[in-house]
Amino acid sequence: MPVRLPSDLEEEILCRVPYRSLARFRSVCKLWNSLILEERLLQKNLSRTDRYSGEHRLIIIHGEYNLSSVSIEEQKNVVDPLSLKTENLTLRRIRPDGPIRVYKIVHCDGLLLCVMDNQLLVWNPLLKETRWVKCGSDFHDYDDAYSLGYLSHCDYMILRFRCASNSRNRPPRVEVYQLATKTWKVIDMISFDWVLKTPLSILSLRGTPYWIGVQEDHTAFIQSFDFSKERFQPIDHLPFRYDKLNPIALEIFKGDRLSVLEQCHKTRKICIWVKHWRLSWSRLMVVAIPHFPLLYPPLCYSPTHYFFEKGNRLIMTSIDIHNKISIETVIDDGRNDFQTIEAGIMGRYWPFSCNYVPSLVRCP
Repeated sequence: MPVRLPSDLEEEILCRVPYRSLARFRSVCKLWNSLILEERLLQKNLSRTDRYSGEHRLIIIHGEYNLSSVSIEEQKNVVDPLSLKTENLTLRRIRPDGPIRVYKIVHCDGLLLCVMDNQLLVWNPLLKETRWVKCGSDFHDYDDAYSLGYLSHCDYMILRFRCASNSRNRPPRVEVYQLATKTWKVIDMISFDWVLKTPLSILSLRGTPYWIGVQEDHTAFIQSFDFSKERFQPIDHLPFRYDKLNPIALEIFKGDRLSVLEQCHKTRKICIWVKHWRLSWSRLMVVAIPHFPLLYPPLCYSPTHYFFEKGNRLIMTSIDIHNKISIETVIDDGRNDFQTIEAGIMGRYWPFSCNYVPSLVRCP
């Protein structure tokens, strides 16, 4: 006679299962399928910070129409050299009648927002679910910035904005799209006394978009957008003096905190800070290797991405003057050893990328 586990115990077990396995377990039975896709189980999965070590993928746009998912191969020992696993992601099944050009991508809790010509695609590659959003005719691939966030996991929003300073002197604009109602809303009475730092480092943490802004006096700070109040909200200044020649990047640390990286363009020294919300920044790591590569060259449009893999190994992306992306790894063991792995990805245009963590979030 089969033994039926209590529902709360069954739920606790499932929330500890890796996402890729959970996606397969949906076909076990109708009960498991509904339970796995329940918002309560999703919230438990999203609150587990240990999934952020070793679950990362780098989604990279290269050429005109190609996307690739790059991940780190599983290691038997921490000291073993890393190797990459590259998977080509195709959108042909989504639109078989013609090629799709993706200009940029952003990530939010397992969903990818792909920016295309006059349209957006919300996509969960793990569940193979999609949602198209019409963008309108007033579109420009480089002038407009995008982010995906939410008020709740049943109320996702898309933020689209343009600062006062852009490549074609186009007027500033802020719009919010609500996926539940399929409507765009123009947010009036917002002025800009800052510009976006280039290359863009836009991310979403707990549904709130964050990026790096620069004021007229060259002071850099963390900026956010509050969907409930429909306004921009500055968070804090960066923990270092801003230098436009130094590569910097914004990322999520351990799933629940903001982190920022800066590399000195002269010494190649890298410092990483973590912000503990209401507390001040604390320095997490310093990498001082004189011959370390520059993470991106001047006038680059593709940002650096980084995360910590199992064994506290730092993984970073770098891009050279020929638009070739490589993966740099640093072992935090006092020796500052590093390894370069060429991802073999380069193209005619700047290869945009984003740091992606798979999840079972449904496309709204």
